[in-house]
Amino acid sequence: MIMSKLQKKIVVAACIIALASGAIYGGTLIHGCIYRQRELEAKMEAERLAQQEIADAYIRLHYAFRMGVDPARVGRVTAYNIGGRFMPLPDILSSQNPFGVCIDTHLQLMLFYHRTNTLLLYETVVDYFSQEFEVDSSLRLYNNGRHPKIETFVNWMWEERRLPEVQAFLDRAWVIYMTYVMDFEDSGFIVQDFRHLSPQMLDALTRAYVDPDYVLDLTSLQQQGY
Repeated sequence: MIMSKLQKKIVVAACIIALASGAIYGGTLIHGCIYRQRELEAKMEAERLAQQEIADAYIRLHYAFRMGVDPARVGRVTAYNIGGRFMPLPDILSSQNPFGVCIDTHLQLMLFYHRTNTLLLYETVVDYFSQEFEVDSSLRLYNNGRHPKIETFVNWMWEERRLPEVQAFLDRAWVIYMTYVMDFEDSGFIVQDFRHLSPQMLDALTRAYVDPDYVLDLTSLQQQGY
């Protein structure tokens, strides 16, 4: 059966329409795949950045509390690297102190107080590090708006990279103490291991460091039971 010219035109038109429809469908399908791929990549990047922000927050926290973190690592770690995840506050040094404090941490907090007039108690720090999560199961991060004094302390330490300054102070506090021992051992002061000093004595040593006019009297504190 021979098709007429009209029939041929109809067949050709139908083929063109079918091809066009296929191209449109294929293009739509490809576009949809590309869109979904980009959407997935954007979601993965957002998750990566969120994890990085968490890791960086932990690193700033651990730097501030002298937990062995190098600030140069920030921005190049994941939440699973050392320092970029939850770590409890070491209690080895506090267990050696009869008053249950890590003297280096306590001295650091006292220096922070005298420099900023913000009192962050040692007990508050211990409590903060005691839990990885808040009561609503969200991560306990220093900058989540629930721990303003911890946040102020971390920012104070981090923004000026104060570890060298703090270490110099800790070394100087020991020197101040040993100088006092040499001056007053024969005047009634009972010599104690520096690591065994009371919070009150540590406070006095800090004040002697920041105020050259302060008269250090550890003997009176000792006689009062401190």
